[in-house]
Amino acid sequence: MVKKIVNGLFYVNTYLIIKGNDCVIVDPGMDLDSEDIKSKYQVKAILITHAHIDHIMGLKDFNGLDVYISGQDLPKLFMRDLSLYQMTGAPIPYKKEDFNFITIKDGDTINLLDTTIKVIATPGHTDGSVCYLYKDILFSGDTLFYHSIGRTDFPSGSMVQMRQSLAKLANLPTEIKVYPGHDEATSIKEEKQCNPYLKKS
Repeated sequence: MVKKIVNGLFYVNTYLIIKGNDCVIVDPGMDLDSEDIKSKYQVKAILITHAHIDHIMGLKDFNGLDVYISGQDLPKLFMRDLSLYQMTGAPIPYKKEDFNFITIKDGDTINLLDTTIKVIATPGHTDGSVCYLYKDILFSGDTLFYHSIGRTDFPSGSMVQMRQSLAKLANLPTEIKVYPGHDEATSIKEEKQCNPYLKKS
């Protein structure tokens, strides 16, 4: 089961992958109600699609957990300019020693909640952006949106890399559902038919 929680100034989608009383968090957002989550579930790990403030600030409430993130984006968690903390004026509310960071790369598999989650590197929004494929659901972060894509004008972003990443996603089975970092859910089929960026990739 997957639950979506919309939170924060930028209306980020935080997702909970739930099995029984256990859960894995994908992209803990800025104003995530962490106490509510912790009162209902045993949080086993956190998956980060990319290191921008709206997708990572909720880390502060989950000390001690395994946090999966690409090697390129891990340093950005602690850099005010690249994580966009500087843009909002907010301080970085966590420290590296607070977590067990596990760096991931394209093609890696993560075994959590008795299932396998596949890592798909999708640089473009940041050079370390990744998507996570869980069963028939793709957590696409800010790479692929409903009929749109993520910005490429932030630090380490690249439209060239974005187009390459979109071409990779376009080759996924069309029945895969897409759960993006913002806005509504979609599917690979829908985006191949209607997203002008995916058509051009």
